Amino acid sequence: MLILGIDPGTATTGFGVVNSTKDGVEVVTWGLIETDKSLLKETRLDFIFEELIALINKFKPDVFVFEKVFFSNNAKTVISIGQAQGVILLAASKTKVHVEEYAPGTIKKLITGNGRANKKEVQEHVRKILGNRVKSAKHKKTHFDNEADALAIALTHAFTVTENKIKIPGRIILGKTKGVKKNV
Repeated sequence: MLILGIDPGTATTGFGVVNSTKDGVEVVTWGLIETDKSLLKETRLDFIFEELIALINKFKPDVFVFEKVFFSNNAKTVISIGQAQGVILLAASKTKVHVEEYAPGTIKKLITGNGRANKKEVQEHVRKILGNRVKSAKHKKTHFDNEADALAIALTHAFTVTENKIKIPGRIILGKTKGVKKNV
């Protein structure tokens, strides 16, 4: 199963594609869709939409997953992310790709073992699961946290709906357990 994970944002949208098979999960690609802050909001959203359509057409994912809307003290941020999520849903609808959503705490709990993990912890655990080559580009300022979040979202779906296991030192996560972890 090919899974496209998306970490939505208007300025920076992270994406990650993983392939989940009976033998495990492997990373296919990851990256960012970045928009110029000087552009009109509608132009930025159109750019995100077009880039998502291109990603879907290139990789042909079986499912498209992203974080559920969260609540924040900053209404401007919530609105902006909601607009990006609307564009994401439209791209999925136009390309007939099934959509799933996961709560941020669920993603963090499954990937790190801590539902309140910070971005650095998520990045570290994504690397433990997918390998050290999953990192930001050398000598380039990036928003790797958005890419890592997108990969974490894709991994969450992979381990929620398949029989795969994540082996992390000190624990194993069994697939189809809705995030239940067993220490080893």
